Amino acid sequence: MIRFPFFSSRGQKRPARAVAGTAPEARDQHRLEIAQFKAVLESFGATRIDERLAILTVFLSTEKHVTLDELEGLLQASKADQVDRLFLQETMAMFCRFGFAREIIFESHAPRYEHHHLGTHHDHFICTRCGHIQEFVNRDLEHLQMAVAREFQFHPLQHKMEIYGLCADCMGQREGTIPLHMACKGERVRIVGIDGGRSMQARLAAMGLGLNTCVEVVSKGDAGPFIVAVAGTRMALGGSLTQHIMVMHSCSLEEGES
Repeated sequence: MIRFPFFSSRGQKRPARAVAGTAPEARDQHRLEIAQFKAVLESFGATRIDERLAILTVFLSTEKHVTLDELEGLLQASKADQVDRLFLQETMAMFCRFGFAREIIFESHAPRYEHHHLGTHHDHFICTRCGHIQEFVNRDLEHLQMAVAREFQFHPLQHKMEIYGLCADCMGQREGTIPLHMACKGERVRIVGIDGGRSMQARLAAMGLGLNTCVEVVSKGDAGPFIVAVAGTRMALGGSLTQHIMVMHSCSLEEGES
């Protein structure tokens, strides 16, 4: 095995948390970033510097992952000078280009922006039902990624991890057993009941959809058919049919069996 010295973590300072420090520490950090951005803008003679700094100040005031619409709302609430949409978009592009922000595009979401604090890294959980975005840091996972990179003799420069699923609140609000059409895209469920007579049960059984069958929801929505995968085979189901198939989230069922 070839060893690369730049992979060694010995003696390195542990990265800061995703949301840095206490409120005073965060304010100090934000003041420093505003001063740095001003210096960058002045270095190449940028225009409307004060307006761009006002946008950065409002952007740094929230730890949320904001869209342009949400940032416009924050600017209006802060009573900052009115800025047009194109200028705001151009300024956010500057933030990203100069390393003060990151543009992140989650599946089925509008582009969002988050702070880029130097020396930190975090990943994301994204709830596909309510849209909640939760940051997380796991050192064991980071070390495992580096170990895998060493195994393949690869030098990673940056990475991102996005895990899509259901947040605790959405799972808590949902009944344990639901009709198949209420399951989320990408969810794995197990058939625990069929709301219909023998003819419907026989019809579903002929399709491979009997009791205790594991099903993955591949696609759903008003624009197309409800697609599921069973034992590696995709099939389209009518909307009325999915209302008669009762399922349970597979993880919940496995936890109950353990």
